Amino acid sequence: GMGGVGKTVLAQMVFNSPQVRRRFFPRLWVCMSQTVKRGRDVRREMLERMLMALGVEDEAITSISEAGAGSGGLAELMFALHLQLMNKRYLIVFDDVWNIDEWYEGLMSSGLPDEGLWAGHLRLDRVLPKDCGGSVIVTSRLEEVAVKMVGKENMCRIEPDKDGEFCWNIFMDSVTEGGLADDHPTLRSMKTEIVDRCGGLP
Repeated sequence: GMGGVGKTVLAQMVFNSPQVRRRFFPRLWVCMSQTVKRGRDVRREMLERMLMALGVEDEAITSISEAGAGSGGLAELMFALHLQLMNKRYLIVFDDVWNIDEWYEGLMSSGLPDEGLWAGHLRLDRVLPKDCGGSVIVTSRLEEVAVKMVGKENMCRIEPDKDGEFCWNIFMDSVTEGGLADDHPTLRSMKTEIVDRCGGLP
């Protein structure tokens, strides 16, 4: 869905809901836009941040990373993450994904190579255990990214509000919290303009 339509807010509501908290552990939130902006190796950055969120100490992550000189530590970090997620019903949210990268395509696919083959299968889908009900949520403005990561059959498109009433109600809730009456004549006369400017976005 387009920017501002509520993808991240919806994902946060799911992520923090009591039902999800009871069903999934661990729960990881990976903000992809922050990773990309830093200009670092996206793959390595993602893995390091996920391991940190799982409670792995910085020194251990550095040690794991330095152990794999040939792959830049990527295979070792991937294997460490796999071990952390084994036998767990995890939930991982990859929020605000912008780049198409074959490394994190097909996250819902199954199959894990033998340990000795990790260096030849450096893809994130190989890291995520599929046998205990773990799940992945992806938010992206780019439909192609979401399709490649989780498949078209798992995609939910969020569209802007067509009639504008939802946006108007959000606006009025904010205004009345600020002390203005919801029947203020100036506000009512500006309703059409405000709704048009929102373009269906909250």
